[in-house]
Amino acid sequence: MTEFLDFNFSSAEEISLALAQRLKRLRIQKEIAQADMAERMGVSRSTLNTLENTGKASMIAWIKLVQCLGQEGQLQPLFKPVVASIADMAQQQKPARQRVSRTRRIPKAAP
Repeated sequence: MTEFLDFNFSSAEEISLALAQRLKRLRIQKEIAQADMAERMGVSRSTLNTLENTGKASMIAWIKLVQCLGQEGQLQPLFKPVVASIADMAQQQKPARQRVSRTRRIPKAAP
């Protein structure tokens, strides 16, 4: 049911749950027990269980699960800045402005 969920018309909770169910399905297809996956991720089994069944977990836990399932390549194209023109490309390649802290001026001592 959630595999046909249109993310454009879904709440954050619905999207999170749909993604969690996809990852759970992938874990099961790879025949990895939940306890083994939790150990690989470095989280408790209850954390993984909560993630898979509710979609609620820290971003770090999500990323660890994705990595343990060998799906980190799926994350690469997410949220890349859109380049609409050559000017946009040039703007993105500019180094970020760095600021130097001001030094306090010490008044010269009178002779």
